[in-house]
Amino acid sequence: MLLNLNIKNYALIEDLDINFSDSFTVISGDTGSGKSIILDAISLLLGSRVDKKKLGSKKCIVEGSFKISSDLKFFFNDNDLDFEKITCIRREINNIGKIRNFINDTPVNLSTLSNLSSKIIEIHAQHHNLLIKNKIEQLNIIDKIAENSSTLSDYRKVLEKFISYENELGDFESRKKLSDDDYKLYKYYLQEILDADIKEDEEIDLEREINLYENINQIVEITQVSNHLLNKENYVLDLLNKIKFSFSKFSQFDELNKRINSSIIDLNDISHELSDLEQELTSDGFSLENKIERFDLINKILKKHNLTSSKEINHLLQKIEKEIKIYENFELEKSKIILNIKKAKDKLIVNSSLLTKSRLKTIPFFEKEITKLLKTLGMPHAIFKVKLGVSHIFNKNGVDDISFEFSSNPGVKEQDISKIASGGEISRLVLALKYIVSVKSNIKTIIFDEIDTGVSGKIASFMGDLMRSISKQNQLISVTHLPQIASKSDEHIKVFKVVKENKTRTEIKVLEKDERVLEVARLLSGKKISNAAITNAKELLNQ
Repeated sequence: MLLNLNIKNYALIEDLDINFSDSFTVISGDTGSGKSIILDAISLLLGSRVDKKKLGSKKCIVEGSFKISSDLKFFFNDNDLDFEKITCIRREINNIGKIRNFINDTPVNLSTLSNLSSKIIEIHAQHHNLLIKNKIEQLNIIDKIAENSSTLSDYRKVLEKFISYENELGDFESRKKLSDDDYKLYKYYLQEILDADIKEDEEIDLEREINLYENINQIVEITQVSNHLLNKENYVLDLLNKIKFSFSKFSQFDELNKRINSSIIDLNDISHELSDLEQELTSDGFSLENKIERFDLINKILKKHNLTSSKEINHLLQKIEKEIKIYENFELEKSKIILNIKKAKDKLIVNSSLLTKSRLKTIPFFEKEITKLLKTLGMPHAIFKVKLGVSHIFNKNGVDDISFEFSSNPGVKEQDISKIASGGEISRLVLALKYIVSVKSNIKTIIFDEIDTGVSGKIASFMGDLMRSISKQNQLISVTHLPQIASKSDEHIKVFKVVKENKTRTEIKVLEKDERVLEVARLLSGKKISNAAITNAKELLNQ
């Protein structure tokens, strides 16, 4: 329920603060007084696009306080927001159109704000009367009355999978499968790479070894000379052993002797390694030619496949194997996707059938209630029928093809409402639909923007009675020019213009009893209020 609306610096509104009752409120005022500006601001608050022409030099702020049900806690939890029974929605727009959105003072994106607002308030603008002629909107109405939200959600999940599988099949079939010649070439590439058995960074190691062995003579010479200086008589190890022997004679040299011994052990290890290196470098098992040949093979494969290093070999193998697998298993893979499509389609048939059955079960009640309401709205001969056919095309609302058919005159067969209903009849039909849907809907605030277009007199009075009935279950706010409807409300807000400091501003006033009489009289007679209009206004208000 909308408790309060505050609008700052929007079009002709400088600072407007409106408190709303929880029942039936009407808003009236002269043409151009600013009623539409207030509705535009509410639409803006709920997530509609900003009309930059209505922004001034100061920041525009539109803020609404709503009393909301604990049933919506899931939304706040899902979006990591603080749940408050009195929830505040705010939008701030600077003079260049940059927008910030808030729910309970927490910044949110537009999608989150719009999702929440769609669950708590509904605005029915004048042009929305045309929606009743839209087939999708007609199905939406039936589904609301049938309480099909869960069934429809399940169906759409399956539909999403079905579409995904169909897209997968399209992508699969559109892929260029290998030709026979390419298949043979890929098989050759695969075997060539597998036979080469290239290790990661092998080309780097080989290059280092090749560089090493290209200087083998110098390295062998250094190895031999070094080993000779370590091991031969009267050289390093021999001399160290002599020192060690001398130290061993006296305990004063024990610590130094240990260190000498440690050095001898290290130098012996070095000598052994030098011997091993010399043997490796001079053995028949090493072949510089083989190393170079292996290095060239690896680089040939890398170059052939535009690779920069052996680290990319595994990825290349996977790619080649995948293409070969597609060639060899094309029909098998295709049949798997087709099977998934069939399973999803079977589920779709079941889920769409549940939707159709629910709709068919609801339609007789719906037709009966609408016809009954149309009679109370001054159409005693009205006939309203819902035709439901099957289109066999899976769309987001199922497979049903719907048509609302209507006749208001005896002897005239009902036809599609887009072909036969007048503006006034559409207004009454829409109000009847809103009445029935409001009983089933979780949305507690409904705003009508001149839903009474095209009616007057006693028909307007009937519509006012129906609006009053809606307000017993929902907060109802209606913008109207009709005194018959204004007189049925629990609260009446008048919108008017004032001029302050050479600036025109829109302001509002919640009317007291006597003020309501004058406003209803004005709606009856125009600017010049006659005594007869005042008398008629009092009678209307007392009904």
